Amino acid sequence: MNGILIREAQPEDAKDIIQYIERLSAEPNIYIAMSPGEFGKTEQQEAEILRSFHEEQNAIYLIAKKETRLVGMIVCAGGHRKTTSHVVSISMSVDQEFRKQGIGKLLMEHAVQWAKNNPVVTRMELLVFAKNEPAIRLYEKFGFVVEGRHKNAIFRDGVYLDNLSMALLV
Repeated sequence: MNGILIREAQPEDAKDIIQYIERLSAEPNIYIAMSPGEFGKTEQQEAEILRSFHEEQNAIYLIAKKETRLVGMIVCAGGHRKTTSHVVSISMSVDQEFRKQGIGKLLMEHAVQWAKNNPVVTRMELLVFAKNEPAIRLYEKFGFVVEGRHKNAIFRDGVYLDNLSMALLV
């Protein structure tokens, strides 16, 4: 995609990430499991989280930037126990102004390629709002399959919403 840079997040990205997440969570009808003001991390705490991602073999935190603006991110967090170290849980988002422009596809391509090249990771899994059809279609294009439905898993904007669990074996 033109003008979009995908790279690993660095501790110095903490402030931009916090602003991005706060902006995202304030959107009405956004498909994330966080209400406005709930993020609650300081810059220092977020920088430490970003540092920890660089120390883990089974984790990666990627951001999408257009010039200096953070416009999307995908986080692949690996299990911390021997029994689950092969599994990464994914969360992904794209800034409202930049949706439907291929950024989600670009982020997912990078994450799946990373997982396929990772000697530890054999499973990628995620939760997605059952109503978020564009995201579900994107995940299915990469080979993710629905493994279950979590009824009333989220309460956001005054309504209960279902989540789907999806996974890809790599």
